[in-house]
Amino acid sequence: MPKPVAYDLSQIDAHIITYSDRVQRGTKEDRATPACVGALTTAGLGEVTMAAIPESADVLETEIRDAVEAGARFVLVLGGSGFGVGNYAPEVVRSIVEVEIPGVAEQIRAHGLTNTPLSGLSREVVGVTARDSSGALIVSSPGSHGGALDTLEVVIPLLGAIFHQLDEPR
Repeated sequence: MPKPVAYDLSQIDAHIITYSDRVQRGTKEDRATPACVGALTTAGLGEVTMAAIPESADVLETEIRDAVEAGARFVLVLGGSGFGVGNYAPEVVRSIVEVEIPGVAEQIRAHGLTNTPLSGLSREVVGVTARDSSGALIVSSPGSHGGALDTLEVVIPLLGAIFHQLDEPR
């Protein structure tokens, strides 16, 4: 089995997008975003920024593209991963990434099943925007506190290998 790759995550800036009308309006407490900021900071990532946006596919696409253009190499979308009204995060992420990484999404759902039988209802999408050092990792995640932390428990240990592969000289 390959060993985890040593990679300096402090050079990776992250952007967390909370995709929720209620959080954006301030009518629902957001417990997931602060927990994710803490987890990413503890993992040693660089700057972690955040935004709360309404449940609009166009707004989400713009926020992701703007974050990547501003230098974020890891974008975490919290919310909109189900199949209810307004749940367009997987479709938006899929339209932006060049290479989808379905095994990581499957791993997130499998890990989530150890905590809740509802994990299988989530439609995470994980992928990269390019196959080289210009690439950013985009992850759509459940917006719940538990679902978001389940996502990061799977993704954080993989970040070194993902960015090492993207940054390999050609």
